[in-house]
Amino acid sequence: MGFHLTPVLLCGLFFQVFGTRFRQEDFPPRIVEHPSDVIVSKGEPTTLNCKAEGRPTPTIEWYKDLERVETDKDDPRSHRMLLPSGSLFFLRIVHGRRSKPDEGSYVCVARNYLGEAMSRNASLEVACKYHMVYNNVSFFDIL
Repeated sequence: MGFHLTPVLLCGLFFQVFGTRFRQEDFPPRIVEHPSDVIVSKGEPTTLNCKAEGRPTPTIEWYKDLERVETDKDDPRSHRMLLPSGSLFFLRIVHGRRSKPDEGSYVCVARNYLGEAMSRNASLEVACKYHMVYNNVSFFDIL
């Protein structure tokens, strides 16, 4: 006669799933607010929003052009901050002739032990200054 185990699910009690402690009310992350495209001037602040639900509360990471974004949690001197909501706040947009570290395509990824969810892509573009001369008069436009 062999030993037989039958799983029983009771609300609020723990049970075993593939050797991992799992609570019945736990659920994988899902993105409830996706980031939106933004055009911002160099040196100005901006925010890319991202909110996720899940239990346990998911951790949020941001990726720009498929590479993980460094925030103040990685480097306290960073001009990018990961907000408690999961949004990515830029103290100022950095943009130069040769280096454009903030411009690109961003996604946020929410993770907990049950899985992960990825947001839609959002592009961050830096507004350009155009210099135009008409009848010897100089004009600067910011788009």
